[in-house]
Amino acid sequence: MSQIGILECGYLTDVNIEQERAWEDPIKNIDLKANADAARAVLENQQVNMGPLMVKDKKNIINVEWLTDCDATTESCSDDCTIDGADSTPECKEYEITCLRESAFKVADRVYRERTIKNTQSIAFLIERRKKLLDEWIAQYIVTFLQSEAGTNVFTGSPGTVAAALTTIPAANWNDNIWGYFARVALGNQFTNPYAISGDNLFQLVYNRLAEYQNADGKGNVNKMGGLRDRTYFDVFNVEAIAAGYTFLLHKTAAAFMSKSWYPEGAGNAIELMADQKAWSESSRNLPGVVYDVFAQRTCVSNEYYTAFKVQLHGVAALNPTPCSVTNSGILAFSCV
Repeated sequence: MSQIGILECGYLTDVNIEQERAWEDPIKNIDLKANADAARAVLENQQVNMGPLMVKDKKNIINVEWLTDCDATTESCSDDCTIDGADSTPECKEYEITCLRESAFKVADRVYRERTIKNTQSIAFLIERRKKLLDEWIAQYIVTFLQSEAGTNVFTGSPGTVAAALTTIPAANWNDNIWGYFARVALGNQFTNPYAISGDNLFQLVYNRLAEYQNADGKGNVNKMGGLRDRTYFDVFNVEAIAAGYTFLLHKTAAAFMSKSWYPEGAGNAIELMADQKAWSESSRNLPGVVYDVFAQRTCVSNEYYTAFKVQLHGVAALNPTPCSVTNSGILAFSCV
């Protein structure tokens, strides 16, 4: 049996076991489920080919490399003996993996000597809570990224009014006919298999139309949604918090979020950084592919012994290689006015 507050393998494994149990309980896990659908949307659709992680000027750098051929033209037929032309142009963009956010807590030893709840249960719950909070922070970070990286809509037809990186649409036009407009926008901007991220915009419309689908006269409006019927993600919590009234339309692989951990997976594989301090990594239980580093440290404050924990996120949001049009980021922003 592991002892309270002793940072050894058995104790930390007990914490992992309690984490699993917390998620098995449908009541306990209510506080652990993240409202982070904006992040989930990007993570489920991303496909970024990154180079190896490099250390450059003491920074952790990942390169995105691609080729462009933007100045090529067609010409009249010429002498076959002389063939000339230009090579493709290699392009590269660097992204730095940095510490984005963290959340910490500490648990006292003495108080759990008089409780039926074990301190490993409390630690497990608090680690999962911190991961949940960071999951939701990622969602807002991604919405902020989408808003800042939105490109220019090349389709200027109604009902949208294009001004730089924002297309405004009157409130009266957010109806069943908007799906045809989005289809034309996707075609004009050469988006492949687009998906949408929205907050309150379209939420009730889509909810009602999907409920009416079984009615004889309800199928038509659902069919208007086309591919976006199953590819519209609603995050009323984070979109409305960061970009109220916005809806984003994205080329399938345009945006990505990459996280990086520096320590072994699982508390049972924790490494000792120094006396009374260990570190390991854990995956998010809400967001696919997201990983966190977890630090544990024994401390003593005002005659009380504690085990302190910190959950830390390293990562970066990135754009896939852009085509020849520098204003086509694969992300478009629409606002209801």
